[in-house]
This record gives sequence, structure tokens and C-alpha cells, in this order.
Amino acid sequence: MPQKIFITMVALFLFPLLCFSQREVEGKIIDYDNTGVELAEIIFTNTDTMTQIYDVSDAEGNFLFHIKDGSYLLEIKIFGRIYFSKNLEIKSNLQLGNIVINTSTGLDEIIIQVQKKQIEKKVDRLVFNVENIAQSSGTDALELIKIAPRIKVQNDQISMIGKSTMSVMVDDRLIQLSSGDLVSYLRSIRSEDIQSIEVITNPPSKYSAEGNSGIINIITKKKKEDFWNASLQTGYKQTTYPGGRVGASFNYKKNNFALNLNTGYYDGSNAPVDRSVINYTDIVWDESNKRHDFTKQFSTNLGVDYRISEKISTGISYRYNPNRMELRSQLRSNLLNLHTSTIDSTIVTPSSQLNNTKLHTLNYHFIFEMDTLGRKLSFDFDYFNYNSSSNRNFTSTTYNASDLTDPIDLYSADNKGEQEIDNYSFNMDMEHPIGWAEFNYGVRLSGINTDSGFNYFDLTSGIPVFDPLQSSEFNYKEHTQAGYFSTQKKLSEKWEAKIGVRLENTQTRGNSITLDQTNKLNYTKLFPTAYINYVPGENNSFSLSYSRRISRPNFKMLNPFRWIASAYSYSEGNPYLQPAFTDNVEFEYMYKENLISSIYFSYTNNDFEELLIVNPETNIQQIIPKNFIVNKTIGFNQTYIFKPLTWWNLNAFFTTYYSHTDSKVPVTLQYLKGWNGDISISNDLNLNSKKTLFFNIRYSYTTKGVDNLDYNSAFDQLNLTFKGLFLENKLVASLHFNDVLSSNRITYTSYSNGLKTTSRSYYDTRYLLFSLTYNFGKKFNTINREIKNQEEQQRIN
Repeated sequence: MPQKIFITMVALFLFPLLCFSQREVEGKIIDYDNTGVELAEIIFTNTDTMTQIYDVSDAEGNFLFHIKDGSYLLEIKIFGRIYFSKNLEIKSNLQLGNIVINTSTGLDEIIIQVQKKQIEKKVDRLVFNVENIAQSSGTDALELIKIAPRIKVQNDQISMIGKSTMSVMVDDRLIQLSSGDLVSYLRSIRSEDIQSIEVITNPPSKYSAEGNSGIINIITKKKKEDFWNASLQTGYKQTTYPGGRVGASFNYKKNNFALNLNTGYYDGSNAPVDRSVINYTDIVWDESNKRHDFTKQFSTNLGVDYRISEKISTGISYRYNPNRMELRSQLRSNLLNLHTSTIDSTIVTPSSQLNNTKLHTLNYHFIFEMDTLGRKLSFDFDYFNYNSSSNRNFTSTTYNASDLTDPIDLYSADNKGEQEIDNYSFNMDMEHPIGWAEFNYGVRLSGINTDSGFNYFDLTSGIPVFDPLQSSEFNYKEHTQAGYFSTQKKLSEKWEAKIGVRLENTQTRGNSITLDQTNKLNYTKLFPTAYINYVPGENNSFSLSYSRRISRPNFKMLNPFRWIASAYSYSEGNPYLQPAFTDNVEFEYMYKENLISSIYFSYTNNDFEELLIVNPETNIQQIIPKNFIVNKTIGFNQTYIFKPLTWWNLNAFFTTYYSHTDSKVPVTLQYLKGWNGDISISNDLNLNSKKTLFFNIRYSYTTKGVDNLDYNSAFDQLNLTFKGLFLENKLVASLHFNDVLSSNRITYTSYSNGLKTTSRSYYDTRYLLFSLTYNFGKKFNTINREIKNQEEQQRIN
């Protein structure tokens, strides 16, 4: 089926590419007093053939040209003096809008007054232009992401509607941070520094094929003036227990040198609660686990960029994140006899776990902008090193019935582990537009090495006894070589297409030193992508896209080490895990900037997840990842973006999908099919005429339904946010109430060896957060002035 889909898509795209047509390019030249500039010379020079066409503006300053597709240099002269110069790539009719010039000065005073649409549909992505919306001042990147189409932010988790995972990029560079650190980093990016947010539901071949995920790409403004600015942040968070965060950022640009620094620290704790019920034949195993999790997180990021010349720039960035977590839990298991309806026995397992992690990441990049046609060559080298150590000790005591004064059995143990991961990658990317199409191609080489060691000690006797059968040493290596190619073509004024392919060759080697067992896997796979976009008029657009993706298991899943949680529960990895593959097809329709509708279909084969296997004879609960899922999903997404009143912005989305999942293992349900859905409504209210006081109310509801081979219950969440701008908008104060009704509690029901199991977790998501951010800085005075309207000029592209 996937191959047939791809062949069909290729047939749609291989439509005559060499089609040239006459384009209308029009605009108006006006002076600062808004009067038209008559008899200004307008010259278009074809940069390939160096041929010229020219004309002069009429009495109102208007001009209109009919030009073939191609690359041009546009110049506007008055009495031989150049007042405007801009390179243009003409592929469709072009409205340049008003070009405002001061006839008493020269090139450095040009301003082009053209306002982009808030939402633009490109062939492979949605572009959310944020420069002219109310939230573009006095806030941060996270707040802008919250109002971007098809994006959902809940409990500091960023997700894309219709996708299982999502990546965040800034200026086309992946941000590799945990969810908590990612939120802190996004809060350090000022909204004033953001130009647009790209929402990519089916990533093109340029990006890694990893994961059935979408991408958010935050495009920052390319500032030409010299400046420095800084930001100080602090916040207090009250869940069941308190927590606090402080942070600072500093940005500096002078001539060709730029520096940015971000740092932050969080110290706090919360109280998650887990509950599970396993229905054995004669006994109901009812477990509750009350936890108290302590977290200390530190993050810092340093970036330096230098422009060597007008065409060459280079830079380096370094990130360091040390984290410390302590998890204290009290697990209580009541064994209820179904025949007598009384508790036979109770198992109490207190435990303490300490985790320390350190993450170092390094990026070096080199960019060569080869010419004015847009050809650009870039190199990136990325490296990260991750170290973690963990120590978990527990004691399981079995009591007669519910009498906790009558112990009948005791078991105690200590798990200690160390893990180190080294990863490197080298990327070369080429953007190569020519007269009739745009090409992208490049290569990527990556490698990863993981060393893990875990030791198990039996403490039941009071003296630590090393158990080699429960200990493990494991090494995993993975090398991938990838190459990609894509081409994009404006087929006509209304049709645009893009097609690409990515080839990835992967070699893996997992070596269990303890078991003297080595597993190797080599595979080469093609990942095609295809897009077609149809724009019949200004208010409507239609698009169809296809992509193939791969999901690889994480390193913890591949480690065969057995991690014992209690005397009756353990988890272990699986070195035989294979990657999963997903084919995605999506059809999207957009009406104006208000309605975005999409229908999608995905097919995933050989998917994996952690599987609970319950033994009805021993009552042992084993958790192990396996490849056992085949899923087909068809869904519908609807996004609404409205402004009912000048002070009221309303964003809402609705999604529903039908899932059909088959299992490859006998211990689970053999198939499960059904519906699921989600609705969310967000209201942003401007509370005063100065636009300095804001209120947001957001409500979301998830229906009961199916999730792969599990049933899920319905749940909802209500959030409230107040925000104020003070001290000439330099001070931002916000008060956020998350999960006000404490209703984000979901129950999953599944079956293992015919036994019904239910689980419910509450992650202490109801909290109050008060935060303050103070921004300050200045521009430098410079003698040699640069063009100050570069951003406005870019709006005509």
C-alpha cells in the first residue's frame, strides 16, 4: 500500500516542469508625504542573461511590468541616483505594495510598507507570521507557540495535533533539550525577536526521518543594527509542594560579532500518584504509589557568531545541563480475595531513588551564501555527551491481611547504574535555486556509542550481597549515513509542487557483556516525501502531502538489564528491538486565515512500546518493550482562528480519529479499534486600551476511546492566565493557574494474558505559577549606517 501511494504521488508531481509564463509585477512609489513619485525609473535586470527591461512610474507613482520567471535585480532611480535596490526571485504575480522613499536622501532611507498575512500556506508548511499580532510584544516564544495553528501546549508539554512526537527548531537548528529545559529555553527568547513560526506536519527530506513527528521551526529576525539586551526572570510555582525558578539571558551584537547567553535554575518538588488494579482469577491486586519527587535543574547556553564577510559566517554554541532528581515513593499493594471479599495480605514497598545527569552539547556551523540567487552551502558539526548515575534501594514487606504490625516476609535490595552516551553528527546542506526550480541536497553522517553498567545488591540479610545474575554491562553502537535530494517548482500561478527522497543506511551493534551476547542489525531504507499545493484564489488553498518515517528505540529499551521495582514487579530492556516505519498522507484546506481543515491517514508497522505481561500463576508483573503493534489511523483536524471583537482573539481546534490496531503477540488483545477525539478552546482577552493587561482562559476535553491496544477514559483541563506589562513594557508579570479543577486524570484499561488491568496516574498538574520578567538594553550608535528596512524589504519575497 505505501508503495502504491508513493507511485501515485510521483505521477501527480511529474507534470511538465519547464513551464515559463509572464508574471505581473506591480507597485507604487511614494514620498514621505504619501504622494506618488512620478517619472521614477524602474529597471529589472535578469541576473542570468543580464538583459534589462525598464519603464517609468506614472503620475500617481504606479508601475506595472510583465516579466518571465527568473532571477532579477530591481533598481529604482531618480535623475540617475539609486533609491532602491533589491534581488527578486519571480515565480508568480508579485505585489510590491508601497515603496516609501525620501527623495532628499539615498538608499539608506528606503521603507517598503507591505504587511504579510498572519498565516501563509507554503508547499510543505504553514508559516505563522507574528510581527503584527498583539502577543508579539512583551512576551516570549512559548506564548507565541501556544497560539500557533495546530500546536497544543499543556502542562509544559508541546505537541502537534495528529502527531505522536514533535521537535522544536530555532532558525533550522534542532533544540535537543528535555521538556522542562526546552520550556525554559523558549521563555528566554523574546517575542520581539521572532519573525515567524513554521509548522511542519510532514517534514521534507532535508530533515531526519526519525519519528512520526512534526516540527516547529522558530524564525528569528536578522537584526542589522548593533545592540545589546538582557532579561532577568524569576518564578514561584506551587503544586502540592513549592518550587522556584530564576534565570537570565544576555544578547550582544557589534559589527560582525554576536553573542548570546542564557542560564536558568529550578528547585522544587511535586507529588505524583499512581494507581493500578490487576484482576487475577481469585485475587484483585490493588496497588497505589504515592511519590514525592525532588528536582534541581541547571541549564546554561552560550552562542557566538561571527560574519567573516558578506557571504561567509560561522559560529559555535555550547549547552550544559546538570540535573539532580530524588524520587521517594510508598508503594502499597492490597491483595483482595474475591471469594471472601477480604484482604489476604498487604505488601508495603518504600523506596528511594537518586538520579544525577549531565548533558554537554556542542554545535559548530559554517555558512557560505554563494550569490544573490539564493545559493547557500552550510556545514554543521554536532556533538553531545550524556552521563547519568542512579541508585535505587527498596524494601518490600509482606503483612498478614491489613495488619501492618504482623510482617510475614521481607525482601530488600539496591540497584546502582551508570550510563554514558556519546553522539556526533556531520551535516552538509546545499540550497540551490536555478531559474525554473529550487533544489536542496545534502549528506549526514552520525554515530553513537552507549556504555551502560548496572549492579544489583541483595540487602535482605542486612549485608549487601552482589547478585551477578541481576547485574549487567551493555554496549550499544549505531552508525548512520544519509543523503537527501529534493526539488520544488512553481508549476503555474496556482500550482506548486515539491518532491524529495532521503536514503539512510544504518548499522547497529548491541553487546551484552554480562550475557556474552551480541546482536547486529544493518538496514538501508528510502524515505520519500511529496507535496502539491493548489491556490485557486486569495482566500483558499489546498495541499496534499506524503512522507515515510522511521522510529528507532531509545537506548534504555535496548539494554537487557532487569530493573527490579519490588518483589513482584520488574522491567527490562530488549536488545532484539527493531525500528518501526510509518507512512503518512495528509490533505489540508485553508480558508483565509481563519479555518484550517485536514484529513490524514497513517500506517505504522512493527511499532514498539513497553508491554506489561502479567503471570497469573506467580503474580509477577514484567514490563518489557516489544515490536508487536500494527496500527492504521484516519483522522480529521479542524482549527479555528477568529477575532470576534477587537479585544478578543479566539483559537480553537477539534480533532477526531479512528484507530485500528493489531497485535503480533498472544498476551494482549489481538486487535482493538475505535474512535477518539480532543477539543480545545483558547480565549485571549485584552483588558485595557493600552494593551498592557491580558487574560487567557483555555479549556480542553479528551473523549474516552482507544489508544493502540488500550482503552482510555475521558478527561479535561481548565487553565487561567493573567498577564500585565509595566514600566514601559519592560516588566512582564504573569499569574498562571494550571488544571484549576484538578481534572487531568486519565485511566487506561488493557488486557494481559486475559487478565484485565487498569492504571491511573496523576502528575500533580494543578499548580499556581507567578513569574516576573524584566527586559532592558540599548542600541549602539554607529557611524556607518546600514539599510534599516531590510526586514520590510524581505516582505515582498
